[in-house]
Amino acid sequence: MCYAEYKGFFYIGMLTRNERNAIIQHGTMTMVRKSVLQEVGGWAEWCITEDAELGLKIFERGYEATYSSRTYGRGVMPDTFIDFKKQRFRWAYGAVQILKKHAKALLFGKETALTRGQRYHFVAGWIPWLADSLNMFFTVAALAWSLGMVYFPLKVDPPLVILSILPLTLFVFKVGKMIYLYQTRVGATAAQTLASALAGLSLSHTISQAILLGFTTKDIPFFRTPKRARRYALLQALQSAREEGLIMIALWLAAICVVVSQGSETADLMVWIMVLLVQSIPYLAAVIMSMISGFAKTEEKIISNITAPPSSPVDPVSVA
Repeated sequence: MCYAEYKGFFYIGMLTRNERNAIIQHGTMTMVRKSVLQEVGGWAEWCITEDAELGLKIFERGYEATYSSRTYGRGVMPDTFIDFKKQRFRWAYGAVQILKKHAKALLFGKETALTRGQRYHFVAGWIPWLADSLNMFFTVAALAWSLGMVYFPLKVDPPLVILSILPLTLFVFKVGKMIYLYQTRVGATAAQTLASALAGLSLSHTISQAILLGFTTKDIPFFRTPKRARRYALLQALQSAREEGLIMIALWLAAICVVVSQGSETADLMVWIMVLLVQSIPYLAAVIMSMISGFAKTEEKIISNITAPPSSPVDPVSVA
């Protein structure tokens, strides 16, 4: 499932960014000229995504980079959901570190050789993560609004349909876009697309936390993603999604309480109940991922069904 979730980035995002000389540099399977590495001051010890930061510094000096989707080596992915979350937390937190450090160059084009296309891709690439952080505020606001509807039904009405329909529309668009791109650009099967959607949605809360902490703290220690870890028991695995599980239950209870107290006869009430249920989907995805993580190790034959065919000249695992 992790592999399927990575595919969108390596088969779509990186290929598109390569056309504008704006790839995200990765520590795995990357080569940098020694003279350029020394010119830009080497790896940044202050950044927990130092590979991406190095690539941006190289672009700021006017150099070029090239991405190849052909595999020249293979890495190891996280074995448990908690480690999958920690890896994505580090990526999102590091993105905020880079954004803050290079704000003048990225946002205003000052003192840099970055082109508009490069600036666009770096900023636009992180916007979905910034949206996830705003989604947490929306969730809290939705719960508070629902609480007001239950306890003060004469004073707090359900939001207008035109306001409630917006998050539903954005969610449908997001899922529809992913399905379309995975089918047309990645060539993924229905199973791969579903696996990617579930894995991606399960990280929404983690990304939200990372973005908020990135803007409110200076730094956190570097966390190396554990590989070849022991599998967790089911109950222990569920602990890795306890926050998401509690929020999911809170949203479900809010929907139930609204129905019990005010019914669902009007369009405003029906749409608001749908909003609460749809809002719980990413948190439900996290719980499902944690349960899958708690089961026995996946058989190799299952994994082989979601990887690229052996005869294929391209594979999205690594960069060169």
